[in-house]
Amino acid sequence: MSFFRSTSLFFCILLFFSCGAFGQTTLKVSKIEVTGNVSAEETGILFNSGLSEGMTLSEDRHEIATAIRNIYSMGFFDDVRIEGEASPSGDLKLRVTVKELPKLDKLVLQGNKKIKKDKLEKAVGLVPGQFISPGREQRAKNQILDLYTKEGYLLTEVSLKLGEATPKGRQPLIAKVDEGPRVQLRGVHFYGNQAVAASKLQKQMKNTKPKGFLRGGDFKEEDFQGDLRKVVDYYRKSGYRDAYVVSDSLYYDATKKDLFIDITVEEGPLYHFGKITWSGNKILDDKEMASLVIAQQGQVYSQEQFDKSREQVQAQYSNIGHIAAQVAPKETVRGDTIDIHFNIEEKDPSKIRMVTIAGNSKTKDRVIRRELVIRPGQTFSRALLERSLRNVNLLNYFNNVEPEVIPNEDLSQIDVTLKVEEKSTGTASVGAGFSGQGGLVGTIGLSIPNFLGNGQLLSFSWEFGTRLSQFQVGFTEPWLFNTPTSLSGSVYRTAQRYLESEFDIQSIGASAQVGRRLRWPDDYSRASIGYGISQTRFVNFTNDSLRVNRPPQLRDNLTSRVSLNFTRDSRDLPQFATTGSVFSSNSMLAGGILGGNINYYRHSLDNSFYFPLFWKVALSFKQQVGLIAGFGGSTSPFNERFTPGGIDMVDGTVLRGYEDRSVGPRDASGLVGGRAMLIYNLEASFPVVKNQVYFIAFADAGNSWEHIGELSLVDLRRSAGFGVRIFAPVVGILGFDFGWGFDRSRVDGQPVQMITHFQFGPQQF
Repeated sequence: MSFFRSTSLFFCILLFFSCGAFGQTTLKVSKIEVTGNVSAEETGILFNSGLSEGMTLSEDRHEIATAIRNIYSMGFFDDVRIEGEASPSGDLKLRVTVKELPKLDKLVLQGNKKIKKDKLEKAVGLVPGQFISPGREQRAKNQILDLYTKEGYLLTEVSLKLGEATPKGRQPLIAKVDEGPRVQLRGVHFYGNQAVAASKLQKQMKNTKPKGFLRGGDFKEEDFQGDLRKVVDYYRKSGYRDAYVVSDSLYYDATKKDLFIDITVEEGPLYHFGKITWSGNKILDDKEMASLVIAQQGQVYSQEQFDKSREQVQAQYSNIGHIAAQVAPKETVRGDTIDIHFNIEEKDPSKIRMVTIAGNSKTKDRVIRRELVIRPGQTFSRALLERSLRNVNLLNYFNNVEPEVIPNEDLSQIDVTLKVEEKSTGTASVGAGFSGQGGLVGTIGLSIPNFLGNGQLLSFSWEFGTRLSQFQVGFTEPWLFNTPTSLSGSVYRTAQRYLESEFDIQSIGASAQVGRRLRWPDDYSRASIGYGISQTRFVNFTNDSLRVNRPPQLRDNLTSRVSLNFTRDSRDLPQFATTGSVFSSNSMLAGGILGGNINYYRHSLDNSFYFPLFWKVALSFKQQVGLIAGFGGSTSPFNERFTPGGIDMVDGTVLRGYEDRSVGPRDASGLVGGRAMLIYNLEASFPVVKNQVYFIAFADAGNSWEHIGELSLVDLRRSAGFGVRIFAPVVGILGFDFGWGFDRSRVDGQPVQMITHFQFGPQQF
């Protein structure tokens, strides 16, 4: 292209020197003619050239050279020429002759097998109809080669050529790809390392590993450069502050299929921390500064500890509102010792000017704002902002909640914007299924956790089947009169077949509950009090002896009860939690002055703890204790006793590896149920797809006993297994667990075997 440009300009100048009119010092352009253009508009060519009829050319005629460069810069032409014919009167006629570049019909890929056509086309970015210059062809070739290089095909070759023109005059660009073999990394060799073994350095290069028996061997330039930085970071973390990579070289064997890498490092001296001092701190006293600075005098120098110390001090100032505070560390080298001094300018605290909610198309602002603990006019606090994010996340209405902190110029005031991404919260279901408790079951359900965007919960469900029929309607207002007071109510009717002794349990009832968020012991806590009334009947006995000699726990009853609940929930997420805990205490008293024909009390205590283990694995530990007893001459009813085994969505008990409601004492009639219960659950989970698909491994242990005094920490039924949790936007949590009960012979006389459990609905904590 540069050759054509210089040639055209040369001919142009030669032409003007050959004109008789060149004796004149100035020439006036009387007419301009454009030829050779097919697709490009004449007006566009003239506009970009800068030439116009009526203009007068200067003595050096530089306008002509400028016009040629301008027309070339349009990117449409392979050649540009300007010729002129002057008259004795000084008028000049110009002819602009252009030769257009070929137009692209399509990109034709040949020989690509390892990388799909769509991916290559996207990388190249050519559009049908655009002009194709030699430079654009070269860029397309480089883009294809770069993509193959990133995928580890370092020996790929690409050749480009234009194909025959179509009837419309466009030409295909044919890219022939010779992929070659994928280069396998066979060895990484370190030179210059004396203090650190090559094996330790290789461990830092997690993405650049020589081919081994099971894995490794792939090479990607981007990963390699990242791994080199990790090698340097490891040195600086280990005290070698001046370490750096001197050089790295890649070479192949004779077949060009095996790749080898030589890396030369300069380690430098080993440093230790010297004196650690600070100045300028008035709000944070020396004791608090000492707790934030983890670098300690005499320890081996660590860049990681140095950076973390600075970050923790900066974060603490931000947490108390001084986001403009400057923490400027200074390192002073004394031989192999480095003194650290933190010079601090605390600045004035920043106030929150505005808090804005963005992205909520359904949920009303007030539903989000009432969960926030940050307010306009407050001194900004990073801890309060994070707490606000947690509260909004726990609503479970959003896929993502991101804060944006926007300070003004002097940082005295800041604006906070909460950007939320709403998700589908309502679930409607019509279907059928099978469970150990309900047999073949059909379901019709509706659950709207964010009813009309007001944060209210409206639910309706109807299950009907061979062993189970259940109808329930419920409503919850979490913020009654715009205060942190909840009001909920439900009515239900159930009928379930108890197979072991062949009778039906029929219940009908209603309940109401009032709850309140607490400030003590902290605002993670809430308490509620509720009242419920229900009627339970035991009918349709097929066992005549059981029907005639009905035990006291199977007596039809009218239950009037009051319940008191206290819950403290500090989890980071409502599902798939990784940190925090849940403590829940629920006490219920039935009968006595409340009326009804049965008297009993029931207590349950649940504790759950969540914490990260390693990588992305989270561990949870749960303990459940339950007690029930009658009083005033009554015995505890059968349907309220503890019957662990499987997954009970009503009681929230989980003891996998055993049949549903099979663990516990059995009386002479074969009825299962205890007055005391103890269950432990240990579960490790890690995300296959974050917030959507999780794999779990678990170990459970639990039992129930006839008498409260028999409760034991060692007389437990044990199990272990694995499972998967899937979050489906329409149906909620789907869980499949596969458990082996190690004490099946003591429960139902069966050998150890795998039992599959299905979980549907909210995750139990």
